[in-house]
Amino acid sequence: MTEQTETLQEETLSTEEFTASSQESGIMEELEKLRQERDEFREISLRKVAELENFRRRTEQERQELIIHANTKLLQKLLPVLDDMQRAVESGKNATDYKALLDGVELVFNKTLQAFQDAGVESMPTVGEQFDINLHEALMLMPSEAPEGQIVQEAQRGYMLASKVLRHARVIVSAGMPASSAATTNDDDEKAANAE
Repeated sequence: MTEQTETLQEETLSTEEFTASSQESGIMEELEKLRQERDEFREISLRKVAELENFRRRTEQERQELIIHANTKLLQKLLPVLDDMQRAVESGKNATDYKALLDGVELVFNKTLQAFQDAGVESMPTVGEQFDINLHEALMLMPSEAPEGQIVQEAQRGYMLASKVLRHARVIVSAGMPASSAATTNDDDEKAANAE
């Protein structure tokens, strides 16, 4: 019986070893399969990163070309103005008729203004308007008969492009009537009312 038991134990061990060996080979196959999937995903990931980087480069290059193209159109419109300025300077060196020179400078100014308007640039209204910190830069407050906060003088014109400020207008803003002038005005008003 001992021999049979030993044989049975040996067969059981062989079967267990075989089963363990089969399980181990199944695990190894599964592990190899997972490694291949990992490598495939890594490859896909690297390709996608490279594609994204190429897309960024192309987009930046296209943006730069668009800016250059837009600047080219604007500069082409300004070249005739530059030519007119050069002619005005040349004729101004020998001119004695300053009225003609002024007319030439006004012509150049109007051409320049037209080129800017064609590009969508508009000058902003200032004198008589209420001061707006989003549009104007106050250089000083000046006592005046205008209401407080109203723009009374423009020192430098401001410009906008499609409702965006290109340059803030530099302005002088009313501080309102000075206290002594306000009292005098009130006295004058009372005298006028009493005279009626």
